[in-house]
Amino acid sequence: MKKIMVVGASGVLGQLVCSELLRIFDNQIRLIVTDYKAERGEKLANSFKTDVQFQYLDANKEENVKQAIKNIDIVVVVLKQKNPYIQKACIENKILCLDVTPYYDFVEKVNEQNEDAENNDIGSVVMSGFFPGLSGLMVKKAISNFSEVTEINVGLLQNTNAKAGISGILDMLNIIAQPVKFENKVISGFTNKRKMDFLHYLKEKEVRYIDHSEKAILKETLDINYINYWTSWNVNSFNKLLSFLRQVGFIKNVHKYKDFLSKVVKHKPHKNENAFLTVEVKGVIDNKEKVKILALSTFSDYHTTAMATASLAKIAQQKNVKGVVYPFEITDIDELLSEINCPNIVIEEFEK
Repeated sequence: MKKIMVVGASGVLGQLVCSELLRIFDNQIRLIVTDYKAERGEKLANSFKTDVQFQYLDANKEENVKQAIKNIDIVVVVLKQKNPYIQKACIENKILCLDVTPYYDFVEKVNEQNEDAENNDIGSVVMSGFFPGLSGLMVKKAISNFSEVTEINVGLLQNTNAKAGISGILDMLNIIAQPVKFENKVISGFTNKRKMDFLHYLKEKEVRYIDHSEKAILKETLDINYINYWTSWNVNSFNKLLSFLRQVGFIKNVHKYKDFLSKVVKHKPHKNENAFLTVEVKGVIDNKEKVKILALSTFSDYHTTAMATASLAKIAQQKNVKGVVYPFEITDIDELLSEINCPNIVIEEFEK
């Protein structure tokens, strides 16, 4: 049986990843959950119906990480690291690693770590999840029939009722607070607007322009010149509030209000948390100018991140992936959705 360790297992996303790993691998794994709070970690391990082991791990202490990560087959990282100590330990012990990080600067650190290592032929999957991750796979599929691509727009419609952890909320707020380049000018993020089609919506929805780490990676690896990322939430008043909070500088310093946020942000279980992802491609197919849309709807962006990550772990292990890779480099959207096997995720393709 494969031994799979989840680092950051006690968080909202971590617990979903644990459940999905057990489902995707048909319970044929030995699951190890880690935490830097022993009591909390042991409580989580005991909450599963199957035998789950607890391992103390503090991601900020390199020596502890070295000692904790041994004799494992796959490590899934669901927390934010300052330094890639976990990836380093995985390389040294030849362990496949997956990380849900949405940040390019951290990915660069992982790349450096990999290049400096003597035995760097072990797989390290980065930016695993829904946005980024599944979004990159959708771009790859959406451009496949084009002989020439002139413009790509990637839009995420989020849900104010998402069952999200505080670290995930902070990540997204940090992303929308970043300045962006638009038509050779640097402007504030989350200000420029446009409308996009989303699955199950009769009318286009307004989204706002953001910077996103996946953009630079897709441009570089898929040789795409013009790609834009957009997002908004399903409640317009919430988008206006976030825009105001960004203008007054609150979002830039939002990490200082972590405890306040955890009390204010509440998920309502009886209400849906549907999320939508759209890739719009303009270009040439068979010598004709076309606009093609690949649109996906899901019941939860967080749960989809967990399903995608668990499925990518299985795919990466089966394909014996080597080196630092992005999800779109090891699979395609059809294979991933087949592995996820969830009727509540719907994808459609159409021309505009």
